[in-house]
Amino acid sequence: MLLFWIGFVLTRPFGATLGDVLTKSHEKGGLNFGTIGSSIVLVSILGVCILFTALRQRRLIVVTPSNDANDE
Repeated sequence: MLLFWIGFVLTRPFGATLGDVLTKSHEKGGLNFGTIGSSIVLVSILGVCILFTALRQRRLIVVTPSNDANDE
C-alpha cells in the first residue's frame, strides 16, 4: 500500500503538468493541442511504450526445444 501512495503522489503532479503543457495556449506557455490532440499524443506515447516492452520481452525469451519426443 505504501508503494501505491508513493507512486500516486509522485506521478499525479507530473501528469497534471504534462496535461497543462499539452492543452494550454501558446500565450500561456503550452503547446495548444487541445484535449483531442493531447489524448492522441498520450495514446501514442503509451503505444510506443507497449511496443518497446513487447519487442524487448520477445528478445529475452529463450526458446528451448521440447522434450515431447522423450516422453514416449
